[in-house]
Amino acid sequence: MPIAASRIFVASSKLAVAIVAGAALLAFASNANAVTFSTSGAGTMYGLGDTLHTQFDVLQVDSGAGSLVANTTIQLNKLTFIAGVNALVPASYHHAFSETVTVAGAASQTLNVPFDLHIDYSDTLTIPGGQRLSFLVGDSLWTLVLNGLTIGPNPGISQIGHLTAQVTETAATPLPAAILLFGSGLGAMGLFSRRRRIRASAAGAV
Repeated sequence: MPIAASRIFVASSKLAVAIVAGAALLAFASNANAVTFSTSGAGTMYGLGDTLHTQFDVLQVDSGAGSLVANTTIQLNKLTFIAGVNALVPASYHHAFSETVTVAGAASQTLNVPFDLHIDYSDTLTIPGGQRLSFLVGDSLWTLVLNGLTIGPNPGISQIGHLTAQVTETAATPLPAAILLFGSGLGAMGLFSRRRRIRASAAGAV
């Protein structure tokens, strides 16, 4: 193989490796990053389903904080549910609370959490779950899906539960960007090789 052609091949190979490595980094580097989050908690709710004016049942929603890591379950809040005698006839009620969820590098969002309360001799609080929030951080789209939770049957004591969410991370626009980068690199390789051939031909003609 002529020396000029050999140099062109080596230079082109190095450029191709660099382009592929850059595309892979662009597509997958964000998956290794973790970002922090926090929740504001919600005001304590008193007298849920209370027909006897005893101020039971009580739900307290504490604030929380932590890190988002893809394909893991995170704890958003600690919930404290205090049951007590507040009705003579069994009944079911629908309630909800709201809080602010903040993810570093993204706009804060409001999380609305509906729950059912069944009043009986032992009260039961149920959160169906399924609420979804998505946060765009750089090139990553972080999605939180609320898990269901049941506290009880509660015979009239303080019980603690933890509100959790499943976390997933996807690249927001990695593939088109990688293709564009790779295509630009191929074009640069072609231009570089053409210039080297022109120079080699000119040198041979002298």
